[in-house]
Amino acid sequence: MTYFSRIIFTLFMFILTGCSLYQVVPDPLWDAWYKRGSDKETTIKDMRECGYGKDVQSGADLPNSKIAPLHLCMEEKGYKFDFSSFRANNCYGTNAPYPCRAYWSGGNAQWEEVKPTN
Repeated sequence: MTYFSRIIFTLFMFILTGCSLYQVVPDPLWDAWYKRGSDKETTIKDMRECGYGKDVQSGADLPNSKIAPLHLCMEEKGYKFDFSSFRANNCYGTNAPYPCRAYWSGGNAQWEEVKPTN
């Protein structure tokens, strides 16, 4: 390989790697809730006490009506929620975390009745 082709190949690999790393999956919810001195197990225990369902990683099983009370409960326990890993480009699909549904309507397909024409 010539020197010039090595440079082009290296730049191509850096660009390809950078683009693929940008669209990473959002952090688990226990990482998004932050409280000084709290570890993962304590955070998950507090999440369950506040009413999180079986899916404490993404909260995909939570109805939209439970989101506000859950956040209030966690904030009363001293937690802060970090939305930085939830972006419109990684919040999609039927298992989208509930912060995605709250901000970008990810995973909530709105079906409309099809009316046949004559």
